[in-house]
Amino acid sequence: MQFVQRMILMLLLGLSLSGGAVAAEMRGYILAERSHSSLERVNEAVLEKLKKNGFEILGDYNPEEGVNIFVVTSRELKRAATKSEFGGFGAAIRVSVARVTLADGRKEIQVAYNNPEYMALAYQMGSRLTSVKAKLKKALGAIEEFGGAVDEATLPDYNYTIGLEGFTGFFELASFKSYGEAVKTVESNLAKGRFGISQVFRLDIPGRKQTLFGIGMKANVEEHRFLNDEYLMDIIDYQQPRRYPHLPYEILVIDNRVIAMHPHFRIAINFPDLHMFGEHGFGRMIQLPYDYEKFITQAIGGQWPPDDDW
Repeated sequence: MQFVQRMILMLLLGLSLSGGAVAAEMRGYILAERSHSSLERVNEAVLEKLKKNGFEILGDYNPEEGVNIFVVTSRELKRAATKSEFGGFGAAIRVSVARVTLADGRKEIQVAYNNPEYMALAYQMGSRLTSVKAKLKKALGAIEEFGGAVDEATLPDYNYTIGLEGFTGFFELASFKSYGEAVKTVESNLAKGRFGISQVFRLDIPGRKQTLFGIGMKANVEEHRFLNDEYLMDIIDYQQPRRYPHLPYEILVIDNRVIAMHPHFRIAINFPDLHMFGEHGFGRMIQLPYDYEKFITQAIGGQWPPDDDW
């Protein structure tokens, strides 16, 4: 009898522990293609396919040699962005074309993009963007979804661990007298390229006082190492396939405010399998959130320190 009871207890325990394993898991990236063609030819082909399938190219970014990231939007994405308070964050998709060296020394070109469904849930958009996902698959292909797995049910309220910021734990970077003044000030200051921070793209959300800016960061590593995207990716992006569609970081003008997702969320949602400590862990980036807040605020024309009591 005791043996039967133990077996029942073990079975129940096993079911409870396996609950997370059978839950629907999602991953933040989709690998579209592995190629042995030239980087230039793949770049051209990707651009042509995106345009042919109704995507608008907002800008492109080269964080390091051999890597090109196209930022795109579409009517569906812009429409979806109007359905939630901070939907502008999800109005742009990043598509990377990267020359990658594999563990065995072989080289290949990887084409990857953000999983729109994963992003829509994480950014609380009120839409799963399934039509956008289908259109990207038609345009570019979809070999596999990759990146750290997150249970679907937890995505809308995701945080890396207790005490760290979630999606709405925003940096309040600046505020201005009006939406128009905010957009103008941000754009004119990003054009100066202070601290190696510059504009990659701008996207105005139709019918809303929201403008999304993508920013590239290429500061001198000796001066501001965390304001250099290549340096950052060397820490966090060490697995295959590569997750270059993490870049570029974005800021959102919403009415007269300028906000940004906290790096504790923005990095973790794209790298949920990142360790807390070690060579490729959050522990190496303790200073990063402070640098982002301080120097991005100044780069967009905001006040630093924010007030006399800071």
